[in-house]
Amino acid sequence: MTFSIITPTMNSAAHLEATITSVLSQQGVEFEYLLIDGGSTDETLAIIKRYAAVDDRIRWISEPDRGISDAFNKGIQLSKGDLIGIINSDDLYEQGALALVSEQFTQHPHCDLVHGDMLRVEGERPLFRMVPGPVGSLIWREMPINHPATFVKAACYRKWGGFDTGLSLTMDYELVLRFYRAGCCFCYLPRLLARMRYGGASDNRFRAVRGELLRVTVASGYPRWKAVWWYIYYLLAGTLKLLLRRTGLHAVMRLHPKFRPLSGDTP
Repeated sequence: MTFSIITPTMNSAAHLEATITSVLSQQGVEFEYLLIDGGSTDETLAIIKRYAAVDDRIRWISEPDRGISDAFNKGIQLSKGDLIGIINSDDLYEQGALALVSEQFTQHPHCDLVHGDMLRVEGERPLFRMVPGPVGSLIWREMPINHPATFVKAACYRKWGGFDTGLSLTMDYELVLRFYRAGCCFCYLPRLLARMRYGGASDNRFRAVRGELLRVTVASGYPRWKAVWWYIYYLLAGTLKLLLRRTGLHAVMRLHPKFRPLSGDTP
């Protein structure tokens, strides 16, 4: 099975090289790498062109888009692989991640989507490992999987569609919810597959994220009173988490089963 890895970029020069390197260093699998730029004005394009000139696995475009969902969809439309992974321009794949995912799909051909663990980092400092909970029990109240550590069969996108361009913050959640409701098979791989930096839109605008998520769940048939309950619950939890981050008390966050300490982690 071949991979199509997609990275959307927009003025991403600060961390893009590390992301590109983490993709190109993957071994033991066949893949193409699609860089979808929204018209950067910093050094992003220079970085992309430099790597594309020496590695023919890279394909790229640079043109205005309608936001990150549009960039995701452009990459999906251009992709030629059997499996699609999306890694943002400030995140990283762990060494050997694609080989582990390929093995999982080969051993479990019924899987439509394989997802694994993710390391959250602040700057260059690892904080904790995020281990997803059961998809079925979490799907209606929060994003149940780690998006950078998720790989989907291309056939699922062809059958069930891509990202909703009408959403600005929860497009990945809405897509996962749609795949779940369609009966797609989610397979958890208990390995560390990706690293994600703090500082994205979902970290800095968690109130807006929860409001958009509430609208998505209600529109998908979830009872409004339940959606409002989870909105309030996660708003309070998000406020507490932000306070703990700002005061450096990450150890307290590790008490939650979703956040695992670094010591003793399985690679």
